Amino acid sequence: MANIIGIEQDLLTDLLRSVVRQEMVELRDEIKATIISRRESLLQEERLTTNDLIQLLGVTRHTITNYQKKGLLPKPARDTSDRPYWTLDQLKVILAKKGVKTKFEV
Repeated sequence: MANIIGIEQDLLTDLLRSVVRQEMVELRDEIKATIISRRESLLQEERLTTNDLIQLLGVTRHTITNYQKKGLLPKPARDTSDRPYWTLDQLKVILAKKGVKTKFEV
């Protein structure tokens, strides 16, 4: 059996395989986390929270609540934390309805 820098070749091969496996696991985990982060970011960009509606419409939280009671807002979806959100398409429908006031040009 050959020695390389004072270590048996089989032992060195096993050590290198172990190091490469660990690096591959870490790289896979990093790639997975990046993909999940980007996916969540894209999903968040298309979701409008109550605060987003308040800012976009220039109204108060009370007004948003009234719109919901009057049926001027479509029923929101819920995220995994049970927070309501609307989509950009729903916002377009909201802005097209009579009775919805906004402080901004539509």
